[in-house]
Formats: sequence, C-alpha cells, structure tokens
Amino acid sequence: MSDEIYAVTLLAIAKWFTDAGVFWLVGVCVFRIVLDQRASNTALRRESEYQLIQHGLWALVVLVLATFARLYAQTYSSFGLDEPVTAELLWLVADQTRWGGRWTVQLAAVVFASAVMALVVSRCRWGWRLLAVAAVVVVGTIPMTGHAYAYIGGFIGAMSLQVGHLLAAGVWIGTLLLLVLIGLRQLFQAPVGQGNLGLGVLMIRTVDRFSPVALVAAVVLTLTGVLTAVLYVDDFEQLWETPYGRLLLAKMGLFGVTAGLGAYNWRMVRPKLAEPGGAKRLRYSATAELLVAATVLALTAWLVHLPMPHE
Repeated sequence: MSDEIYAVTLLAIAKWFTDAGVFWLVGVCVFRIVLDQRASNTALRRESEYQLIQHGLWALVVLVLATFARLYAQTYSSFGLDEPVTAELLWLVADQTRWGGRWTVQLAAVVFASAVMALVVSRCRWGWRLLAVAAVVVVGTIPMTGHAYAYIGGFIGAMSLQVGHLLAAGVWIGTLLLLVLIGLRQLFQAPVGQGNLGLGVLMIRTVDRFSPVALVAAVVLTLTGVLTAVLYVDDFEQLWETPYGRLLLAKMGLFGVTAGLGAYNWRMVRPKLAEPGGAKRLRYSATAELLVAATVLALTAWLVHLPMPHE
C-alpha cells in the first residue's frame, strides 16, 4: 500500500467512526422521543432510558476518539509522508491551519455535547432537550472539514444540504440501531402482554411510531443526496469517468438496497410483528438494513477524501 493510499485510508476510517458516532448520538435522542410516552412512569420506561444513557455515553466516547483520530489522520496526510507524526505537528495542524480551525469548532461541539450528557446522567430536567440541541450542533459542524465548505459555488447551500443529509441519516439509521439494540432485544426476550401495556406492546407501538419518522427521514436523505450530487457533478460523464463519480454510483446503488430493505421492513415485516416469530424476523431484516447502511457509510467516508469531478 502506497503512503498516499494509506493516508486516505486513515482519513476514511476516522471519518467513518465520526459519522457513526454522530448517527448513534442522534439515534439516542430520537429513539427516546418515539418510545411510547404512556410508559413514562413505568419500570419499562426507566430501564429503556437507563440503556439510552449508556448508549449516549458510548456514542460520545466514539465521537471524542474519532475526532482526535481525524486530527492524527490529517496530520499524517500533510506531514507523515515525509516525517513521523509528533505532538508538535499535531498542534501545528490544529492551531495554524484553516482545516485545524474548523476541526477545533468540531471538537468544541463534541465537548459541549459531553458536558450536556453529564446533565442527562445527573437527571437534570432539561438534560435530554439540551442533548438533542447538542446533537444538532455536532451535526452542523461535521461538513466544515469536507467538500461542502470548499465548494466553489458557495458553501452555505452545500453546507445546508450536508447538515440536512446527516441529520436525516442519523434519524433513520441511528434510531434503527437503537431500535435493534434496545427495543427489539427487549421485545425478543418478553411475550406480548394482553390487556395492558406490557413490554411487547410497548415496543410494537414504538416501532409503529418510528415508521413514519423513518419514512420522512429517508425522503429527506434522498432529496439532499440528489441535490448534493447535482452540485458536485457537472456532467453525467463524470459519473463513470472520474473516481468520485464511480464511487458515488456505487454509493447510490447500495443506498437503493438500504431503502429497499427499509421498505420491506415497513410494509411486510412490521405489520406481523405481534405474530409468533415477528420480533425475530424484524431483528434479522433490520440488522441487514444496518449492515448495508454501514457499507454505504464506508463509501461515503472514502468519497469525502476524493477530489470532486471539477478538481
């Protein structure tokens, strides 16, 4: 592997974990909203909220580590091909470059979200609302070190599309992740209650509440993705004549597979969730949807570090 490819690989891996952490954090906030509110004073709701706090903490751990990994990868890309990466070079990139200035804003957003998470852990009344705000702030800083900020046609429109794209992906994929890790896991372990709001009924209603949210998020994700592609690709030929275009086509194809799995879950699996084996079928199909989405995220992480077609 050449040094240049190794540098891009480091950047892509760090970017993948950054986006995964963002989606995870957004999913924590949205899952708490779609969780059936009628269980708000029950042990079931408290147990789910305890697990959400754990997932929120882990998401922030991933974000913190990935943020510093991106600084290392960027420093290696800038200097590591010629000399070892040192603390002095890391500080130089963070403090003396335009990329470092924008990276510092991202780090500040992650630190802010971590401080808010401490309020959630301490059961502050406004903790969860503030965490949702902090998640949006983190999402808003992510495009600052990507193609959107460097777009020659003006960064405001490109940034807005990217923020909407990331938020929609987090709402859809991030919440689906929490649904599998918390909701379906609990549903798989407990029978559906009859005549009361048992654990099974609670999670079935949560799945029903999530479905329209995921549908809207998927539509927004598609529209923002198409509009972003229109901004970055000047001619159709660039889709198969440039590395960026070919990888974009691969990403679009896998996104179609993800959307197809989501539609299958919504129309075919979800209505039969209360039947015997329904939870197992949804867990398998939702896991497949997440795995394909993770691959799409990997292609996106690599795409961000390729030159745009006009470059």
